[in-house]
Amino acid sequence: MSVAIKIVNVVKKYEKTTVIPDLSLEIKNGEFFTLLGPSGCGKTTLLRMIAGFNSIDGGYIKFDDEVINEIPAYKRNIGMVFQNYAIFPHLTVKENVEYGLKLRKVSKDESDKRVEEMLKTVKMYDYKDRLPDRLSGGQQQRVALARAIVIRPNVLLMDEPLSNLDAKLRIEMRSVIRDIQKQIGITTVYVTHDQEEALAISDRIAVMKEGIVQQVGTPCQIYKRPINTFVATFIGSSNLIKAKISIENGDKYVVFNKEYRLKMNNLKSDVKEGQDVVVSIRPEELKISDKGLKVKILKGTFFGKFINYEFILKDDIVFGENRVCEFVQDISDTNKFLKENHEIYLEPDLTRINVFSEDGSVNLVEDVIINE
Repeated sequence: MSVAIKIVNVVKKYEKTTVIPDLSLEIKNGEFFTLLGPSGCGKTTLLRMIAGFNSIDGGYIKFDDEVINEIPAYKRNIGMVFQNYAIFPHLTVKENVEYGLKLRKVSKDESDKRVEEMLKTVKMYDYKDRLPDRLSGGQQQRVALARAIVIRPNVLLMDEPLSNLDAKLRIEMRSVIRDIQKQIGITTVYVTHDQEEALAISDRIAVMKEGIVQQVGTPCQIYKRPINTFVATFIGSSNLIKAKISIENGDKYVVFNKEYRLKMNNLKSDVKEGQDVVVSIRPEELKISDKGLKVKILKGTFFGKFINYEFILKDDIVFGENRVCEFVQDISDTNKFLKENHEIYLEPDLTRINVFSEDGSVNLVEDVIINE
């Protein structure tokens, strides 16, 4: 039976280093929830605390209404899928999948029934008598997934399960995992540093940095309205450009330079005249125009459906160390490939761009969701 997970003021320390200072999250029953962030942000540490592999140094974790802090890992009824599969090389596919059922002393008839159903679910029934060394990486991952789910755990935990697969297999397997999770309806906590993977597979995402949750929301919410510039640049790609706020007759404008400004109807009421801001513009939120930001093309890369251009702004208004920005052009909109050093104007889509405080820590657009 699937459960909801409640994490309240959890702390994790290693000697004198605090990895997770004070973290709270709620994961819904049956939800596919992803912990996303760069290496070292604490996402795997948190997963291992849920699993019972790491101790909890403060706060508590609940499965439904039961605090699990002191419950050993083997009594938490979790299924775990690791990065390296961790399937037994000397056992067949069928023997690997039924291993956990034998430990739980499930009857042979019931075990055979469950294993057969699960192998059919992950499309590995025809390979049930093979040893792992005769399976592809994707097939081994399916076996690991089947073994984790067949025991009917309350929670399925997955730690970077696709990182050892090639790009094509990763895309295939994330669809497999998503479909099986929805079919079974089990609460799943998934760890990854791959933002594309997180966007494709999750019901909700928690973006983490240095042991702190920056934002929780659906993939669409986080991509469209990131809470700060860290989230804006970690989830997808964003051009960060310095600007100022101008207020005239009650109307609010973002001013990029003396020649170009945008009227913004969705800025918060407490923005001030002359306030320095950072504007986040994703590559697909720019279009070639006869007005806007004046840029010089550095190079274009053809990707089939679109061309990705790198450019620099004519004015020195880029936020951060990277001076190179990007925009994409759908090839159905043009037959012209822009050449190096070509100068054009790019116009942002004012309904989609985000405006942050000067240090990038706060989104100044009204409809930002911090914790959905």
